Amino acid sequence: MTTDPQHPDTPAHCARHGRRRRLAGAATLAVAGAALVGTGAFSSWGATASATGGLTAGSVSVGMVDANGGTFSTAVGNLLPADYFYRYVDVTNSGSAASTFTGTVTATGALAGSLQVDVTSCSVAWTTVSGASTCSGTQTVLASGTPTTGTPLTVAHGSIATGAGNAQHVRYKVTFASGASTSLQGATGSIAASVSNTVVGGTDRTGG
Repeated sequence: MTTDPQHPDTPAHCARHGRRRRLAGAATLAVAGAALVGTGAFSSWGATASATGGLTAGSVSVGMVDANGGTFSTAVGNLLPADYFYRYVDVTNSGSAASTFTGTVTATGALAGSLQVDVTSCSVAWTTVSGASTCSGTQTVLASGTPTTGTPLTVAHGSIATGAGNAQHVRYKVTFASGASTSLQGATGSIAASVSNTVVGGTDRTGG
């Protein structure tokens, strides 16, 4: 066997070359392994679920509609002691939930304090038969008193459900005091009614 002096093929020389080759191969594997890890060789799976529900805020609204063919604002003249007249309104809840209603009757002018007001509701619409105010259902007294300029009459309308079909049929009877002073002859005044409602929150709406 011919031997190159620059590359002797002695057993020791061959062993050194073998170790170099093995070390180089190991280094190459190590670098390749690092490259595999660095480039994300492992997969990552994920999933997301979501749910959305609509929300709507409630509303509060009240209506007063003239009823029984009359108009609340119609003026009345020539009142004498013990004379009376009726006014009718339907109180409606046009909001989104049942609520409690409170009303007031105010009087102004020289006649304030001389007008007795009786407020009554009927479970059905009021009617006038032969000039007489009639309730063919159940009557409920809501308020009775004499409003003055500084102290209105408070009317407890109670709870009213939503919808026109649940309207509260209200009658106001206004009577000029039977003992009215003669000094009130020709005197003037006015009377007004109002209704408001309040809805209180804090209800569990989990079911919708």
